[in-house]
Amino acid sequence: MKKLVPLLATALLLSGCRGAQYHYKSGNKYAKAHMLKESVTAYKQAIDRKPGRVKYRMAMDQQGNALLEELYTNYRFADGNDSLSIYRFLEAEKWRNYLKPYINTSRYEGFYDRDYADQLDRFLSQKYIRAEKWIRTRQFDRAQSNLEEIKSLDPNYKEAQSLLEFSEVEPIYVQALDLFEGNKFREVHDLLQPMLKKYPKQEMLRKLEEQAIERGIYRLGIISDPNITGSQATMSAALQSAVISLIQKNDDPFLELLDRTNFEMLQQEQEAIINGTTNEAAVTQELLAADAYLKVIITHVYENEGKLNQQTRRGWERYYVTTKNDEGEEVKKAMYKKVTYREFTKQNEASYDMQLAMVERATSRILWSESFHHEDKDEIHYVEFSGTGDLFSGDWRYQNKEHPSDRRRNDSGSMNRLVKANKRIQSTSSMRKDAISSLAQKAAAHVNQQKLTKE
Repeated sequence: MKKLVPLLATALLLSGCRGAQYHYKSGNKYAKAHMLKESVTAYKQAIDRKPGRVKYRMAMDQQGNALLEELYTNYRFADGNDSLSIYRFLEAEKWRNYLKPYINTSRYEGFYDRDYADQLDRFLSQKYIRAEKWIRTRQFDRAQSNLEEIKSLDPNYKEAQSLLEFSEVEPIYVQALDLFEGNKFREVHDLLQPMLKKYPKQEMLRKLEEQAIERGIYRLGIISDPNITGSQATMSAALQSAVISLIQKNDDPFLELLDRTNFEMLQQEQEAIINGTTNEAAVTQELLAADAYLKVIITHVYENEGKLNQQTRRGWERYYVTTKNDEGEEVKKAMYKKVTYREFTKQNEASYDMQLAMVERATSRILWSESFHHEDKDEIHYVEFSGTGDLFSGDWRYQNKEHPSDRRRNDSGSMNRLVKANKRIQSTSSMRKDAISSLAQKAAAHVNQQKLTKE
């Protein structure tokens, strides 16, 4: 192992040398082809690997200066075209900063800054005037294009940020107003949300969103059925609580769950409205009542807590004794003795059915109804055996003497697994809790998918 360490270090050292030389040769090839950007990039890789190699730095100095001279010459030739000049200058500056750690670039630093500043000022002024024109003529996409370019060149130029925000917000606001007038309140919310995340101080959008939620909020009462009893009623109550909790976690701004889940009270309110009662109490009841009722009940419960079945069985235990072979050497010899062991089995199972129905408050019309099923099963199968050797199943007639009918199966592997098998089984009460959780998730997901909104 000690010999491998210096060998590995030597291999890594040689690999580094070859890597630097490879990049240097690549740079030479690019230089011959007058691919200056590729050339200096390759030389940089070589220098980074071997900073002390003079020939690498000389090559970089030659090709780097050639590249900068070419880029700044291209910039000078673009004089008169502010747009072209600006981007050629920025390209030259980018490569100057790239090469600065490797060559002397002082001759280019600040030399063209005044020319560039004048060109940039003229260019940004023209872009800004055009952006204002596009906004006045409500061509917001074109305005955004101009303003985004201005910001990329000078983030603090005049009121570019404010104009850009307006050009993005205004068309969304107008579109949202059209949706609002069409009573498509959830669509208003969905449209405004991304813009409000980008510009959270846009009070105009915020107020429109609040109005949409206020107009579109859907009030839902979770109810049961007074006719169900026993385990169905108990499970239904637990299920309703779980459904309410999950729906609230979804945090849908358009869905309000009412805290009036007493079935008889809601039914009385419903009958009063349908019968045209106009007294003050009925009017108050109507204002407080839900837009719809969600009926969540368990319609079927089956739970079977199985019996632990136990059987005493006959088998064989293998053990070893030490004997001497013909050469007098000690060897271990497998022996088998007749034993008994106990085998246990048990199975628990459960199944449940849930009915989910939404009923319109004003008409008692069933808007939709869905049924969901859940079932579960668990079982155990294990063996208890007091011996210490390997266990084999089989049969024998007499424990203390042999008989021709004695049989030993070659299944010690499966028998030993039964000896070590899990003895714990899921109870039906645990299955019931799992069923409530699973069915509640299905019910809440189904309700959330409806995107309930008053229109």
